[in-house]
Amino acid sequence: MKNLALLLLFITSVLACTPKGENQSSEVVKNSVVSLDEKEFSEKLSSGKALLVDVRTAEEIASGKIPSAISIDFYRADFQDEILKLPKDQEILIYCSAGVRSLQASEFLAKNGYSKIYHLEGGLGNWIRKGYPFE
Repeated sequence: MKNLALLLLFITSVLACTPKGENQSSEVVKNSVVSLDEKEFSEKLSSGKALLVDVRTAEEIASGKIPSAISIDFYRADFQDEILKLPKDQEILIYCSAGVRSLQASEFLAKNGYSKIYHLEGGLGNWIRKGYPFE
């Protein structure tokens, strides 16, 4: 099952997790978004204070997700409206397959006044390979 999940993640990261347009990050945005490796991400998640957001598509999530994650599909037309409904005063952990969409979503939140944003660097591949929870 894990091998199948890894294969699916690899395929989706190559096909679906490509950047949209130019990177328009400013210094303020870069300072507002914290990239965490899987260990740091897991520690932040286990604190119980953070909201976990999966920005992959429904098809990708069908192969599995990190337990307790809510889904806000990065490619949906209403993505920006939906992600801006998240509380600004709560820590937000964001991930996708390879880390590209989660970083873009994190930067979007930072540009819109969010300050406690953490994204899983490199996406789910290492998360799964290192045995972190995945259902």
